[in-house]
Amino acid sequence: MSSISAARRFQTWVGQPSNLDRCQRCHRPRSAHGPDWTCPAATSDQWSPPDRLAVVPLTAGIVLTLTGLILRLVFGSSVSPGEAAFMADGFLLGAVLIVAGVMLPGRRR
Repeated sequence: MSSISAARRFQTWVGQPSNLDRCQRCHRPRSAHGPDWTCPAATSDQWSPPDRLAVVPLTAGIVLTLTGLILRLVFGSSVSPGEAAFMADGFLLGAVLIVAGVMLPGRRR
């Protein structure tokens, strides 16, 4: 592959070619490609490992947030302050995990 066609295939990170540039085909860094700029072995599915890994905190965050919210709405003010704090902690931890799950895969250009 010529250097011109390889340059068009990578999205530059700092405005000039670098090892941190992402491939438009496989979304991996330039440094993960071979000397002839061929993409590494393709996986059978469309999700890369970071994307698959992000599903875990995202799912746990949704479950914790909904559980904390539903418990607080169902039991209302009939719970002790310790139980209310436990429900609020679950809700907040769920919110943090949702944000982590959204931010973990990184940005796509």
